[in-house]
Amino acid sequence: MGWWPFSNSSGSAPADTTSIPTTSTTPSIPTSTPTTSSQTQAPLPPSSTTTSTTQQDDEFHAAFPHLAPPTTSPTSPSDSASSTSTSTSPYPTKMSCTAAFDAAFYCSSLGGHFNDIYRYGELRSCSDHWRDWRFCMGLNVYGKARQEEMIANHYKEKEDKVRGKPNSEDIWDRRGDDERIERPFGRAEEEARRVEG
Repeated sequence: MGWWPFSNSSGSAPADTTSIPTTSTTPSIPTSTPTTSSQTQAPLPPSSTTTSTTQQDDEFHAAFPHLAPPTTSPTSPSDSASSTSTSTSPYPTKMSCTAAFDAAFYCSSLGGHFNDIYRYGELRSCSDHWRDWRFCMGLNVYGKARQEEMIANHYKEKEDKVRGKPNSEDIWDRRGDDERIERPFGRAEEEARRVEG
């Protein structure tokens, strides 16, 4: 038996099957009743596996939205006009209270303090992180549209506070829409295809 309690890597000792319940995959149907396709139950492992995998992916992307793949769905022209107006907003409209708490808790932990000393040479205040968490927890009493508006305003205020201090945008200008880089790693992708093929 291996390190996992249910594995049988050596094959010398049979696994105890009494502790694991087994289910029959074929239903018992009386012989006097004719069987129809609606009465027979066939196991659906591929679809159930796909469903559970999709559910796990959805849960993962809900927990880590920055790792979610970009959604590309066909939209009508009226939908694309409304989606471009919302996507051009430079401020996010969603906020994860769990992520805000985790950031605040990490900042207050020993690892967070070590990180501050290593990166900045001093301990930094965690009050902004805790303020974000309290703000997020207070949003639950408002409607969805009001929440999105308040979150965007919250991030705008935070950015305005940071912009009041010297930063790199004093020297560099932010790229406009006409200066957007299309396929920034296109040459590397072409080179990889050339080498592989």
